[in-house]
Amino acid sequence: SMNKHYFIAIKIPKELAAAIIQERDKTNLHRTHKILPVAEDLHITLYYLGHVADGILQQIIHSLNRLEWESFELKTSGVAHFGNEATPRVVYTSLEKSDSLQLLQQKIVQLLSNFIEVQKTNDFTAHITMAKKWASLELLNLTEFNLSDVVFDVLSFSIFTVNVNRSPRYEEICTVKWRRGENNGPTS
Repeated sequence: SMNKHYFIAIKIPKELAAAIIQERDKTNLHRTHKILPVAEDLHITLYYLGHVADGILQQIIHSLNRLEWESFELKTSGVAHFGNEATPRVVYTSLEKSDSLQLLQQKIVQLLSNFIEVQKTNDFTAHITMAKKWASLELLNLTEFNLSDVVFDVLSFSIFTVNVNRSPRYEEICTVKWRRGENNGPTS
């Protein structure tokens, strides 16, 4: 069988995902880019694992489920891109900077380093990819994209696997719910 690839990400709530797609449909991204994720596939990548052996994956899942972190809020902030402005590689919904998110991402990378060789980069930019792989000679036009800033709670993250020939393309194989530390007051 083909080697499965995995990544760790926060799934975008349904209503927000629908709003993002609705705004995307007002742009010409469907003509300028080759890959436009469906609403169910919208996510914020925390770490791209690539191929991991099953045994190691199970250990990672077990370990992530014991990770202590606090739930937090994120807020969208318009549209942005990676790459050249005229022909950007990736166009995304951006997020207000969040220390809680940065901390969670660092904790995850730290934990993963016990099991795999991790890419230690300090340039983690949280983003919700709306379109990738430049396709076109037409100029990108995002003037109609007008997403109101939306605040949403992050109560979990998931490990996904990639099914290249299916839509939705990303399949959740495990969800990790947030866990209070033992000393954070009474638990119900």
